Amino acid sequence: MAAQAMIGKLAALAGVSRSAARGRKRTLLLEFTVLFALFALVLVLAAGFAVTRFLASDIRATALNDSETEVTELVGPYITSNLSPEMLAAPLEGTDLAAFDTAVQLGVLSSRTVRLNVFNGDGVLVYSSAQAASGETLVERVPTQAALQGEVVSETGKPSSLGEPGLESYTELARIGVPLTEIDSAQAIGVAEVYRDFTPIANQITDIERSVFISMAAVLGALYLVLVILVRRRSNTISHQEANLQTRMDGLKSRYNSIVAVLCAALDLHDNVTQSRARRVAEIASVVAWQMGLRKEQVRQIEKATILHDIGKIGVADAVLAKPGPLDDSDWVEMKRHPELGHQIINEIDFLRDAAEVIHAHHERYDGRGYPRGLKSEEIPLGARIFAVVDAYEAMTSHRPYRKTLPHRKAVEEIVRNANSQFDPEVVRAFLVAEKRGLLDDESSRGNGEASSAATGSGKRSPSAAGD
Repeated sequence: MAAQAMIGKLAALAGVSRSAARGRKRTLLLEFTVLFALFALVLVLAAGFAVTRFLASDIRATALNDSETEVTELVGPYITSNLSPEMLAAPLEGTDLAAFDTAVQLGVLSSRTVRLNVFNGDGVLVYSSAQAASGETLVERVPTQAALQGEVVSETGKPSSLGEPGLESYTELARIGVPLTEIDSAQAIGVAEVYRDFTPIANQITDIERSVFISMAAVLGALYLVLVILVRRRSNTISHQEANLQTRMDGLKSRYNSIVAVLCAALDLHDNVTQSRARRVAEIASVVAWQMGLRKEQVRQIEKATILHDIGKIGVADAVLAKPGPLDDSDWVEMKRHPELGHQIINEIDFLRDAAEVIHAHHERYDGRGYPRGLKSEEIPLGARIFAVVDAYEAMTSHRPYRKTLPHRKAVEEIVRNANSQFDPEVVRAFLVAEKRGLLDDESSRGNGEASSAATGSGKRSPSAAGD
């Protein structure tokens, strides 16, 4: 039925598509999961890279410390044992240079130690293994002041950055400055500057960094791939579950539509006037319900109750329903049975049961003077209170054989006049807001006939604004 499918003009005005919103939500959730996983993996990869660099730096520092220890314990004492303080006064020459150079070649230089420079306490270069063969006097050179103060100084770098010519064939060097002291004195009398080939260690560190980095990248890449596969599979599972659920819901909706259609057809045969209005009342009731901020499930409940609100009239005598004039007391006793009868009928149908209470209370009044139970104020279900306002408005603006049609404005005024007595004032306010916003379509102004007596005045078929 077209009226049942209408969610309400307020939702249409807002442009809300609930199914599309759910689809976007699932898509955004999947995208967020994948992006979050990618971000987390990149973060972990960066952290792993930092850890790898830290480990490499630690390995480098350890290797350099080992070199410092070896040079300090072996090279330093060896040099002082072969070089007297008097020989440090000036650059070595002649037999002193030849003897010391031989000692250096035999006891210091190796495949790892590639050069030795010796400075005296004044910072003058007195010996260099690079110039031993020529015997030339080398220019003055000031080593690190810390080494002259008795500290071991070391650093690594490219030959070009260390400023030592003739060692360009090495990839990386370690320069270690060791204080030279006499046996019984802690005072530095010179500095031994040892250059060691650091290339094997640097290459080993590079290989370790590369291996760790590649391994971590491969593991994280595999984990990311597994995560993406799991997310996609889970997403597909959820999609299949939703598709199955939608199929079941479509089946339930089809059953609902079929049962409601049968009930409405039966009621149409019994009371044509009632069902000709029910669809219109359901449309306006959904608009007011949305205006009051009700959830979709509550709006649907009100729609179902509105469509079937008079289903209990199936049990009312035809003579009463078709009576052209006002009902007498005995007729009203019969008529007032229909909310209870409708409640009994609908309450037996599982997926319509939530509408049963609204149907039961759709003729209650806010002041407690309604029927069948005389409920008052908040005791009346909100759906029934919304229905009361909308049904009264529709009744007054629709043609009846027993009274003239009220114009739209007169009907609205009548609704306002009966607030706090027949109608819930909160519902009346929502109805007025919807009316001012134009959410009641053009048909709402169709009652352009001549104004009749007040809706609750004499000559009415019903004592309320909403006549049956």
